[in-house]
Amino acid sequence: MKFKEFIKKRYNIIRQSEALGVSILIHAIIAVAMAFVIVSSSETMRNAITSVFRKPVKKKIEQPKPVVMPKNIPVNIPPPPPKMKKMQKLEKRLVVKRNIKSKLRPKTLTFKKKTKIDFKTANNLGKSVKNMMYRDYAARHGVESSGKTIRAIIDKIVLLSYEGGDWDCEFHHIKNRKGKSVPDLTHGSLINLIHEIERRTNIEVKHKTPVVARADSPEIHDSPFVYITGHKNFKFTDAEVENLRTYILQGGAIVANSSLPGRRSRFDVAFRREMKRVIPDHDLKPVSNKHKVFRSFVVFQGVPMGMNYWQEPIETIEIDGRVVVIYNLNDYGDFMLASLDSTGNAIKYGLAADAKGYYRWQGPRIWHNERKIYANVEDFKTTLDAYLMNINILAYLLTR
Repeated sequence: MKFKEFIKKRYNIIRQSEALGVSILIHAIIAVAMAFVIVSSSETMRNAITSVFRKPVKKKIEQPKPVVMPKNIPVNIPPPPPKMKKMQKLEKRLVVKRNIKSKLRPKTLTFKKKTKIDFKTANNLGKSVKNMMYRDYAARHGVESSGKTIRAIIDKIVLLSYEGGDWDCEFHHIKNRKGKSVPDLTHGSLINLIHEIERRTNIEVKHKTPVVARADSPEIHDSPFVYITGHKNFKFTDAEVENLRTYILQGGAIVANSSLPGRRSRFDVAFRREMKRVIPDHDLKPVSNKHKVFRSFVVFQGVPMGMNYWQEPIETIEIDGRVVVIYNLNDYGDFMLASLDSTGNAIKYGLAADAKGYYRWQGPRIWHNERKIYANVEDFKTTLDAYLMNINILAYLLTR
């Protein structure tokens, strides 16, 4: 019998019964009993009813007990993998080489290794180390005193030669046996400058003629400065750049003269580009008229006049307050093609005096038909100032 039929049957019995109240009570008791049986038999119902009347209880989280390792248990570490025979032989060779190097006296630096000096290491040098380097530089050239009483002994003055330009533009040219035009170093601006240095100062130059050398030659290290000039574009090789950088960091200097006065000439552009390769962290900067280079031997009130009346400021590159490059854009070099006579008043420009006793202003590079290009080429005061300015530069570089 189904539950619905059972309820319906009981309902009919209650309606037909005379004792309605008693039968309702009995049936209610039976219904409660049946509900209790159903609830007690179902676990889910029981849990739901108890959860309503029961207070929530917080469960305690049990912490895990510490694990105690047993003592005196041998630990089996796996052995290292076996090395190959080649690796073992290589290790032995390395160990032997290190021991030998530590016992031997270190070799002196060769010329090529000197070129590895960097500006970062030079800037990190202490002042005492730098002062020792500069004192050694002054002692090497026998520098004493300063100003007009300066004394020094210079081994040689080096003229830099290079590829692609006219480094020999300030010298007279002659033809050799093969008919090729070559510079005559006994007739030019630098030999005239050496003559005036020895005549006007107490500086002695051992080599009376300039020495021509490439920028990668070790010969440049024997001179307090190297001289570079020209009209055209040029470019240094990587070895020349490294050697010039080493020469500068060891106390040397570069003196440059643009034979095409003024800015933006071919030589001017090339020189600035190459100096940026030699000294990448520093730039050419103009100096004021109060700079020491204008008072190192003769006192100048400002920049001396150059070729075609150019008076561009002298430009320098300094490293830690020490001048390493001096560059003039006024073409003082071509003025020094004229040699001064013993009286200092007349100028001989490559040729002897004529019948009347006047010196003809004609030299190895500046001819009569070029006077239109070089306007003030016959100005004696400008020529004398060009000599004195170069002497000032030399005196300043020796006493930096």
